[in-house]
Amino acid sequence: SGWMKRSAAARARKGDERARAAVDRFIQRLVHDVAALVLALDPELVVVGGWAAGLDGVLQPLRDELARFCLRPPRVALSLLGEAAVATGALRLALDHVEEQLFAVEGTVTARR
Repeated sequence: SGWMKRSAAARARKGDERARAAVDRFIQRLVHDVAALVLALDPELVVVGGWAAGLDGVLQPLRDELARFCLRPPRVALSLLGEAAVATGALRLALDHVEEQLFAVEGTVTARR
């Protein structure tokens, strides 16, 4: 769960060697998985978000791995939304729906039942 991962990251920052090893393993899996997606999708930008954006040392290994495998490595950046990304996205979808209903011209609103 996200809470357990955040807890491991916090313990790793305080010097817990087992937690640091767990975080390092997670970062390596993340780097591997993101590299596979980048090779398939060829994006210009990779944004690390959610709680993973708060991990120390997540960007450089990702950049290094992408540079190793990609002819045109994408830029890699941290999301400014942090853990609020999912809630913000859900809120945006809800607002889009409300705006569509509120400002629709008669006869253009599609039923969503």
